[in-house]
Amino acid sequence: MATCVVLLLTVVAGVVVADGNQQTVTDAALADRIEALEDIVRQQAKVIDDLGSGLQRALTGLEACSPLRNTFSVVDTPDNIEGTGLLQEQLTGNSVQHAVFVRSDDNDPLIPVVTQLTERVNEVSAGLQAMKNEVSASLQTLKTEVTDASTSVFVHWGSSTCPGSAVLVYSGVVGGSHYDQPGAAANYLCLPLSNITLLDYTNTYTAYLYGGEYQTEDGHNDKDPLCAVCRSSRANNVMIPATTVCPAGWTSEYSGWLMAGYFGHKAATEFICVNSQEEERQGSEVSNDGKLLYYTVTDCGSLPCPPYVTGKRVTCVVCSR
Repeated sequence: MATCVVLLLTVVAGVVVADGNQQTVTDAALADRIEALEDIVRQQAKVIDDLGSGLQRALTGLEACSPLRNTFSVVDTPDNIEGTGLLQEQLTGNSVQHAVFVRSDDNDPLIPVVTQLTERVNEVSAGLQAMKNEVSASLQTLKTEVTDASTSVFVHWGSSTCPGSAVLVYSGVVGGSHYDQPGAAANYLCLPLSNITLLDYTNTYTAYLYGGEYQTEDGHNDKDPLCAVCRSSRANNVMIPATTVCPAGWTSEYSGWLMAGYFGHKAATEFICVNSQEEERQGSEVSNDGKLLYYTVTDCGSLPCPPYVTGKRVTCVVCSR
């Protein structure tokens, strides 16, 4: 009987102790935190399963001990033994007087032990489940943060839509400072066409905003270029000039022409990659100038030739990874 009780306590206690040995997550890196949290979720689930298995093994051990009480319902005992107990074997010479195990179901000492252990297992299981729920919620939050952190935004110049799997943030028209103003801002802007917010202002010391135009001497000349701000599911993006091919491991978002302002104008500009389709705003054929876009052409000298060749229009590609 004592062996069964010890076995019962050892099995369940061994399982409960496992709960205190969970590894603490200390890595501050987001990806490592997520991996560690996933491990904890799996470990907590295993602990809960082990607790249930341990209790089942304990109950099985109890059942193995139970026939002792069921076999002897009525017994004769010596006069000096009263109540319930275990008689030790008395050895006299070659004769053996066997002890008899006598007990009452109402006074079974294993019942409160099992009850206490069951209550403890239930408490631990409830605590572990609450911890599992909390970790799962934190894990979901971190996954959302990782998703947001693993995306990137780029401007699709010369198009009102986004390529491939990229999601449209908004679309609009190209704009910026005037090409003939020496104090102009250099960058190109993608100006939205809806939800515009403007306020009255009377100060004469200002910067000015203009629309853009293609200056291409082809079918797109003097038309207003369109643009789209796009969100890619990949974390990084880069514009590569003079090629339409992305490096190994990178995905091409779109390719086109490297464009900028005219070299003889007063205002500085920047190079941008304009989609080769050069989409324009309908009804914008009138030449109003403003922020202008010209094709970029090679000029050997400081530019290494080969591989470059003088007088060639320069391509470009936007890649993401």
